Amino acid sequence: MSGRDTALRNLLTGDLPLERVGPHLRHAARRAVYAGDGERMLNVARVVVSELMRRGDLLRVAIEGGSDQEGPFCVLKGTNRLVDLSLLGGNPVPFLYRQATAADSANGHGSGADSAAGPYSLNDFAGMLGAMEQAQDLEIGDPQSGENSVILASILRLLARFTPQFRLFIMLGSPDAVPDGQVRVFNPDPEETAGGWLSMRTEGHSAWIPTPGEFPAHIRQLDGQADNNGHSNEAFSFDSGVAVPLFEPSWDDENAPGSREVGLFFLVARDDWGREPLLRLGDRLSRFVTRRWQHQREVNQRIHTDSLTGVYNRAFFDTQFTRELERARRSEVPLTLVIADLDFFKTINDDLGHHVGDRVLKMVAHRLQEELRRIDHICRIGGEEFALILPDTSLAAARDVLTRLLNARYCEQVVHQGEVVDIEVTFSFGAVTFPDAGTDAFELYRKADAMLYLSKDLGRNQCHFWSSEGDHVSLLPDAEST
Repeated sequence: MSGRDTALRNLLTGDLPLERVGPHLRHAARRAVYAGDGERMLNVARVVVSELMRRGDLLRVAIEGGSDQEGPFCVLKGTNRLVDLSLLGGNPVPFLYRQATAADSANGHGSGADSAAGPYSLNDFAGMLGAMEQAQDLEIGDPQSGENSVILASILRLLARFTPQFRLFIMLGSPDAVPDGQVRVFNPDPEETAGGWLSMRTEGHSAWIPTPGEFPAHIRQLDGQADNNGHSNEAFSFDSGVAVPLFEPSWDDENAPGSREVGLFFLVARDDWGREPLLRLGDRLSRFVTRRWQHQREVNQRIHTDSLTGVYNRAFFDTQFTRELERARRSEVPLTLVIADLDFFKTINDDLGHHVGDRVLKMVAHRLQEELRRIDHICRIGGEEFALILPDTSLAAARDVLTRLLNARYCEQVVHQGEVVDIEVTFSFGAVTFPDAGTDAFELYRKADAMLYLSKDLGRNQCHFWSSEGDHVSLLPDAEST
């Protein structure tokens, strides 16, 4: 290894604080050092230095008695450690990008006007890699939730890292549960939507907001505050902005937004960028959000869905039941948990084969979806065992639901050894209702499971509700409760 290559290796392994850059750059530096490729180490070192300077962790200094031009020396922020970058050639970071300005945006720089802004730099490339890394993280950003506000908030956090000159918000058109501490996604204020420009705007149309006073109150109260919900803690004063429609993703075409407006995307600036550039950028960012929303929703579905039946899986149940229980506790509304198990399912697998058993499982999952509400959660938690989470459902309402499920017919027609066979199955159920049966998720599940086995022991094809007095309520098909 040449003296220059050794110096580059020392620079990457000791002089530069790689722990202060992203993992993609750390990995690139380690791979370059391991390969012993001088040119590769040089290029990586330049990108690392550029990123450290952008973050303010590496500061250029002038040596007393030297020339008026900036020399090859830098100091690490918070230390007296001097780093010699002369082996990188010329200016320590000759490829450091020029900051974009409002005038650039108004003149179209960045969208084909490269002659004015200069060619793309290695720093730009590093930023692009960072964006790709964040986008990969977003794919599994919150695998425990498919709620719209959680997905949208994660997308805005991604965008915030690369739009420091703006603040981004989404106002959902209808009430949706917004996580505590979340400021980027918010619900509309009924008074504001009943008056002012929000009430006069035609659905699907964008709005130019020339003064801070015309933003929704939720955004106005953040004027001049640091952004603690994104990438920066720098105080941000609003100047103007735009509100553009946010459309729900289309289930038919993943590359096209749906036609239903679900809210407004707000792009807030602290400089005078001009009306048209902000409207164009706002529209483009809104479409990006919709596409990422579609992708995230599909990822959540793959993570949370049972591949055979199409209903939710055990992983979803383990988290969602706890979330629904906490929501019921905060809202002071009842919640019912039902554990359901198919009767004599092993006989179907043994006599007719597992492929027939799979068809029966898909059929009963479909029938449960037909009998329950859209807000109810159907989860396959075992081979032939299902859990039903029924939000805002009291004991009396749950008894009506279980009576309907007991009286439903679960039938499938199959061909076995050349003959048509009609298969009809039944369920045994166990149920508990919060808060009467308890307040702890594990306790409620244990009691529902005990009620399921009681139904099994007493003859199957029935349901038992847990009671603190021990006189557990039982339901039978086509019969009154006993």
